[in-house]
This record gives sequence, structure tokens and C-alpha cells, in this order.
Amino acid sequence: MKKISFILTIAFLFTSCQNNESSHSENVGEILSGNNKGSTYSVGSMDHAQLALDFSTAFVNQDYDFVNQENYLETVFFYPEKGLDRLEFDLPSLIELAKSMHEPYDSIRRNVYDVIPVVPSHDEDLTVVMFPFTETRYRKDGEIERYRFYERHYIRGGKIAGVRKWSQEE
Repeated sequence: MKKISFILTIAFLFTSCQNNESSHSENVGEILSGNNKGSTYSVGSMDHAQLALDFSTAFVNQDYDFVNQENYLETVFFYPEKGLDRLEFDLPSLIELAKSMHEPYDSIRRNVYDVIPVVPSHDEDLTVVMFPFTETRYRKDGEIERYRFYERHYIRGGKIAGVRKWSQEE
């Protein structure tokens, strides 16, 4: 009887482990248009999600030391919230862009709602990290601006490759 119980316990544990592993590769979405139409998404790494959140925090805190070759590819793309053109920057130019974005403000505060990392089936070295947030900007002239943003951060090989940004005024 002990042998049967032991064998059943081992079989149960083995089955449970297999079910947990398969749920991580489960499709969690699909690309509906464009060149990669029909590709699916699976759940991505929370380490990559944290890297995107750290980038967001570094931007708000004007921590330009964060913009380095450990965290970023040599060239980073950016789609600003207004306009459809893709812009590309080397790291020194990216720092200058961030500084210019801060220039009219005393401070900027963000409240991130949630973060979702996904990996597209067409490129498993890429993680797309998505997060919505509100942003309050305190202008040097005393005016306060409030926005809702949605960003997609693209992490390739564990480094930030680019950002797409959408906005809505509150």
C-alpha cells in the first residue's frame, strides 16, 4: 500500500509540474494586422517588465546615468505620442531628448496602473512590455498638466530597444 501511495504521489507531482510549465507557453494574444499578422503572444519575463518600469522611473527622476550600454541598445527608437514618425537616437542624443522634455517642468510624477510583458511568436528574442499610467507635470510657470499615457517598451536581448507612446489629456 505504501508503494502505491508513493507512486501515486510521484505521478501527481509530475503531472502538476507539466501543467505549470505548459501554462507559461500558452498563447495570450494575437497580432491582427501588419507584417506579422497571425503571430501570437506568450507571457514574457518580469525582469524585462522591471527594466521598462526602471526606465520610466529614471526618466521621471531625471536619472540620466540609467541611460547606458548595460540597459540600452546602441541605437534606440522612439515614437512620440504626437506624430507617427519613428525617431532613432544614440544614447547621448536620447539623454538630450529627455533633458529637453523636462525643461519646461519643475517635476513630473507618474502613477503606473499595471505592467504586462509579452513575447511575440515571430521574434522570441523580443519582449514587448505594456503599461498604462497617469502623469502629472508641474510647469515652472505654476500650471499643472495631467495626461493618461500608454507605452509599449521593446526589450531585445535584455536591453531597451525602443518605446511607443500614446497619450490622452485628462
